[in-house]
Amino acid sequence: MLITIGAFDGFHLGHSQLLKVCRTLSPDFAVITFHPHPAQYMHKLTHTLFTLRERELFRRVLDIPHMYILEFNGQLMSLPPLEFWRLLRERFDVDGLVMGSDFHFAFNREGSAQYLAGIARQEGIRSVEVVDVIDRPELSSTNVRECVRRGDVESAARTLGCPYFMLGQVMHGKARGRTMHFPTANIDISGRLIPAEGVYSCAVLVGSEWHCGALSIGTNPTFSDVNGLRCEVFIMDFDGDIYGHELLIMYLGRVRGIQKFSGKDELMRRIAVDVEECRKIYQQSFNGDSGFPGKAREVYSTNDLKSDIIKLV
Repeated sequence: MLITIGAFDGFHLGHSQLLKVCRTLSPDFAVITFHPHPAQYMHKLTHTLFTLRERELFRRVLDIPHMYILEFNGQLMSLPPLEFWRLLRERFDVDGLVMGSDFHFAFNREGSAQYLAGIARQEGIRSVEVVDVIDRPELSSTNVRECVRRGDVESAARTLGCPYFMLGQVMHGKARGRTMHFPTANIDISGRLIPAEGVYSCAVLVGSEWHCGALSIGTNPTFSDVNGLRCEVFIMDFDGDIYGHELLIMYLGRVRGIQKFSGKDELMRRIAVDVEECRKIYQQSFNGDSGFPGKAREVYSTNDLKSDIIKLV
């Protein structure tokens, strides 16, 4: 099997270069990746861009034939480069290999893409390609994470090639939005990377229909009874009970930062302005029928996004 290997925290445009090479070499290839992310396992990274379910959604939308997720643990991390390669080749019957030029692996990152390519060629692997992505430093998951953290979801989308998105479950909140005529769905954001505090225009998939959303991330500073960060989305042109449901939310643009208002009335007036700005961004920038959003709707509505983790050692 032809494989490409890496952390693949999402599939940005740099990863797309690898996938393009894979497709030219074989219609039946596999992405080999890890969970947890190696940097996360070593406490150098707090949150990845995407969860396992979200990466599986990516895989199906991008029509990647196979994705195998290796459990990253102390044993795998401590393997010498050659032993790691031999285990990998035997487990997946590798006969072709594609890597990014910045790929490192094994104990202390001693293994490089160039080293692995040399070993693979010596062992008679028929197709070995090292794709140079170093000249485009912005094409990295690290860059996308930095964009998301500062709320620049537009730049994140340009590197990803699609909107930054999340799958989030609706949970019960204080129901304050209903008293202000803007009922919101409270989204569980525990344990995941989220954009900087602020108000965002977004697209929300409810069932099989996309809706414009006005999403707020913050501590609700206008009120004194909110503890911790909250994520709430007002879904336009929708009225229904979705408690406990999982929503697919795509971030389209940041409208403003979080502000403290004098009271409920001033906040309501500003929310009305935010909602119209969010609608404008949605109408100008989002087409739910084509490209990534269209395929994501099709995939998410018809598939169980389950990923199995393989223990290599």
